[in-house]
Amino acid sequence: MIKHTAKQGRILVVDDDADFVRDVATALESRGYSVRSAGSVAEARSRLAEFTDELVLLDLLLPGTNGRVLCCEIAETTQAGIIVISAVDDDAERIALLDFGADDYIVKPFNMLELQARIRAYFRRSGKRPNRHSLRFGPWRLHEQERHLLHDDGRLVTLTSSEAQVMRLFTSNPEIVFDREDLLAVSRIRQHVGRNDRSIDNLIKRLRKKIETDPGQPIHLQTVWGRGYVFNL
Repeated sequence: MIKHTAKQGRILVVDDDADFVRDVATALESRGYSVRSAGSVAEARSRLAEFTDELVLLDLLLPGTNGRVLCCEIAETTQAGIIVISAVDDDAERIALLDFGADDYIVKPFNMLELQARIRAYFRRSGKRPNRHSLRFGPWRLHEQERHLLHDDGRLVTLTSSEAQVMRLFTSNPEIVFDREDLLAVSRIRQHVGRNDRSIDNLIKRLRKKIETDPGQPIHLQTVWGRGYVFNL
């Protein structure tokens, strides 16, 4: 058996199945990878804040916040690659996650050798994601590290923390419909309190007043009835 002494890469496994995480960690560490784990979105956010991983293995079915919200956050705010590991074998879900920023998608249960092959393939083809200093839509520019929008005419519009989080999600994922639960999780306003929670609707109204020429006839931030909201550049 070949012994791997040099670390091959740093990997964060985000899954609430402790047995599965243990098996994955054992297999990957035997091949020279440095592996950490998180059992929830909140724990994953904490892990990512304290140390930079090169690749995240992300389960979608996590306690609390949906895993696809975390997928978007990782893609937008870090240089880490993302391989979704999910029991959901659905083409629409697979395509959506790749659009959200995932680099690969593997369906459970899978052969551990296949997972290792996909990880090797990712590290072979990956370069650093380009740094996104700002995101542009229409006459506006969103500065990623600051909470404001800059208009071409020089106007500066300040955003709240929640508004900035939602705008980063929208501008990084144009033409993708996000429901209220997704947006509530990204904005981190508070825990979801049910179908009658109007926090996101009020946040959307505030954003429209800030970015739309006519908030009553929005161009960028549009409602998709019965589904949520979509952003057009």
